[in-house]
Amino acid sequence: MFTETKKLDASCHAQPRLSALLSCADNIMPLSWHMPVSKEPFRYAVCVRDENYSYALLHQTKQFALHFLDFSYLQAHEKTGACHGEGVDKFALANLRPKKAQCIQAQLIEEAYMIYECKVIDILNYGDHDIFIADVVHIHNKNIKAPAPTFFLGRGLYDTTTGVPVRHDARS
Repeated sequence: MFTETKKLDASCHAQPRLSALLSCADNIMPLSWHMPVSKEPFRYAVCVRDENYSYALLHQTKQFALHFLDFSYLQAHEKTGACHGEGVDKFALANLRPKKAQCIQAQLIEEAYMIYECKVIDILNYGDHDIFIADVVHIHNKNIKAPAPTFFLGRGLYDTTTGVPVRHDARS
């Protein structure tokens, strides 16, 4: 038997989404609303809510980097999402090392196993998030045999491809 609803709320099951860290200028935020939209040319979409500091930075700079980190960096996702970015050094807060970008003006994360450097070509709004469509202009890819990607399930739950969901509290 199904329960019925018209909106995504606590009555719904968690929706697994690949989590990444988005950097824009010198700010970092965790992001799970993203996807490729074209293979040739390689284009990617990220969705960011207007209450996030990165939202204003994205509108201003029109460029960002998307970082995929191993599940062992789960605390970096939690710590960078637990505070507002303006005036906060989230690299230091999350114990991440900044790296110079090749094609954009944004700090990259050295610990990532894959990074997309992106330049925004269109911005759309269909609700409470803006959708930033971008050309992927450079890809950084570490030769790691079996990364454990981080999946955000909602409501503070995370998982990876190893099987057991982990609840993480950023306050600890």
